[in-house]
Amino acid sequence: MSVLTITKSNFNETVLKSDKPVLLDFWASWCGPCRMQSPIIDQLAAAHSNVVFGKVNVDEEADLAAIREAAKKIPIFKTANMSLGINVMLDLVRKAAVALPEFDIEIIEKHHNAKVDAPSGTALLIADAMKEVCLTDKEYVFGRHTKTQRRRREEIGIHAVRGGTVTGEHEVDFFGDDEVVTITHSAASRKIFALGALKAAEYLVGRKPGLYDMQDVLLAQSGVTNLMADEKQNLFTLRGIALDQPGKVFGALAQADVNVDMISQTPPVAGKIDLSITVSDEAVEKAEQVFAALGIAPEIDSGIAKVVIEGSGMERQTGIASGVFGTLAEAGVYPRLISTSETKIGLIVAADEMHKAVSALRIKYAL
Repeated sequence: MSVLTITKSNFNETVLKSDKPVLLDFWASWCGPCRMQSPIIDQLAAAHSNVVFGKVNVDEEADLAAIREAAKKIPIFKTANMSLGINVMLDLVRKAAVALPEFDIEIIEKHHNAKVDAPSGTALLIADAMKEVCLTDKEYVFGRHTKTQRRRREEIGIHAVRGGTVTGEHEVDFFGDDEVVTITHSAASRKIFALGALKAAEYLVGRKPGLYDMQDVLLAQSGVTNLMADEKQNLFTLRGIALDQPGKVFGALAQADVNVDMISQTPPVAGKIDLSITVSDEAVEKAEQVFAALGIAPEIDSGIAKVVIEGSGMERQTGIASGVFGTLAEAGVYPRLISTSETKIGLIVAADEMHKAVSALRIKYAL
């Protein structure tokens, strides 16, 4: 399938009403990276008939550059660089810029001798990523051949090197007193952009309307991205209550301003169920008063802790549950209560096992 030229006149029919995922390449004749990526888009279109590929000239179709309205109707993916590695690098340099505010920052980019623009769009993208998170305003300095004064802390130096057949290298140096931190990315071929484009197209399938970027793709790939733990939890278990009791219980707890965290209910047996809930230390006394007023004597266990594993990619990645529970079993930790959603697994464990559980899961998922 050939790449379609998308204009204002065919945007609704070709993009918004498409029954296939749509990948749009927003390009400009003056954009060097755009020209590099163009043949890759052509190759992808020829190889994947189940995806609609289109190109939008942002100079000729300025109205389509404002795509947020369209994102209210369909899922749209927008990124300045399709490389998975570059987008990981963006996250790393942001973290380094926040953690090392007193360090001098210099960016060096290297490309082949046929590249006409300098600095590269990716170098500017990296600089922008750091500028967004820096507490002090940053000024870009392109080269230093005209500089006759001492370097200022507010500067981000950006330098371009051209030669040979180098596909692309980007290096960010953080210079401190007596130490240097360097973060680099090297592209061996343009295939990395094609791989990223395919990952983006796969990610969009089945998504709700919205504007997505490569960070969403990376989160989806990693599955588990965050881990939290809380020792200030208490487990209330109501044994053998009637099927209509939960509604009364939660209504009374809400009226007493008791926030219920985790909930677990057993299947009914002879019209009775067991109901378990967790509440914070601050709400224990209120909860006890509520149950006393209802004539219910719950089992109360204060020697517990809550461990929560979450990640936006969990809903589309298999094996998360087996990884979590297998890891805990190897560590000798056996959850007493489990609560799940599309992007979260909540566990209740013995309080004296919380640190062991957290440590094992952090190692498992590199958190």
